[in-house]
Amino acid sequence: MSEGDSPRKIKVVDRRWFTDDGELRQDRPIERSTTTDEPSRPVGAQAEPPRSAAGAPSPGSNAPVTNPAFLELVATLAQQAELFLTGAEGFPKQPEQAQRLIDYLGVLEMKTRGNLSAEESQLLSNIVFQLRTLYVQSRG
Repeated sequence: MSEGDSPRKIKVVDRRWFTDDGELRQDRPIERSTTTDEPSRPVGAQAEPPRSAAGAPSPGSNAPVTNPAFLELVATLAQQAELFLTGAEGFPKQPEQAQRLIDYLGVLEMKTRGNLSAEESQLLSNIVFQLRTLYVQSRG
């Protein structure tokens, strides 16, 4: 930089989506849509991926669609919790770890209430109930 040049000014822009309290920030810049039929969304927000015809609910319906990845997540956590509760050859029982996983599934059930398909909700409720019952039986 030569002596006659002025220093550059740096502008800092906070691009976080949420406040420290976890609330959506109201001052997020909105990107403008180039078409009139597409709604505006916050800068950096991804458009909702298109649903396949087989998994799409009927038009105008807000019914949740069963998500295989969600079912796999629940099954994986449940299997780990059961393994910690029952133990296996070379793997001792670890009820504290099982309790933690059961609590995670309970939180998942509570936080997703109303946003799951009937199948997902029923599966999650049944698994949490069965694991809690098995936990109580294993402690007594």
